[in-house]
Amino acid sequence: SCGRSDKKNDEPASKTSESAPTESQSSAPAESTTAAPSLPASGVNAVSKIPYNAEEDWALYVIGNDNPLPDNFTVDTKTVVGERTLDSRCADYAIAMLNAAEEENVGLFVTSSYRSVQRQAENMQSYINTLISQGYSEAEAKIQAEKEIALPGHSEHNAGLAMDIVSDDYWSNHSDLDESFEKLPQFDWLIENSWKYGFILSYPKGKEDITGFIYEPWHYRFVGLKHAERIHEVYESTGEFLTVNEYMEKYIDMS
Repeated sequence: SCGRSDKKNDEPASKTSESAPTESQSSAPAESTTAAPSLPASGVNAVSKIPYNAEEDWALYVIGNDNPLPDNFTVDTKTVVGERTLDSRCADYAIAMLNAAEEENVGLFVTSSYRSVQRQAENMQSYINTLISQGYSEAEAKIQAEKEIALPGHSEHNAGLAMDIVSDDYWSNHSDLDESFEKLPQFDWLIENSWKYGFILSYPKGKEDITGFIYEPWHYRFVGLKHAERIHEVYESTGEFLTVNEYMEKYIDMS
């Protein structure tokens, strides 16, 4: 996942004990004073754009191999569960989501979250070495690795906004993150509920040319409650998962 190696040996993510947003915070855009306009049934083209607000929309930006974080980027992190941390501004929303899943007996395991740029570089080189050992040339291995792992400083994990989430028993019968996660009830729960806490599926199926990454049904990224709700409304009405790139282009006025 723009990461791939933070998985099997990580500390189990069982219970979350940090303070979480209140019910009203986790179900309404608490960080925003601007309500999200409803999307008309006629579809995306009929929607007026929302003006971008740098303070309210701090988590809404594109991160990828063509869109690096600033060289001087820093992030204050807060524990979500076990050794897993996120940007302190979105950690409570993640905690609330995991608590909600636990209350509904949906077993989730956070296999990766915030990752330093140095760790990202180590992940990249490790995976390149693995591919070379499987018969790839060095050049081929680098090309393939960059489809599956973000360059150091180009990852949503480096920004402290993303979590790789699987089922609590996933690693007992899997050796790597793969698309089979989409067949599990935990995936269904995340699609139906993650938006309520400001998270979206970052790398949808069929959007590889836009995101630059393979389909990752386990990778969820915080964009904020208002924007996650609008992205979910598009999914509900059209069946399409918008990427952050597409959403900003269609719905956000950056002028």
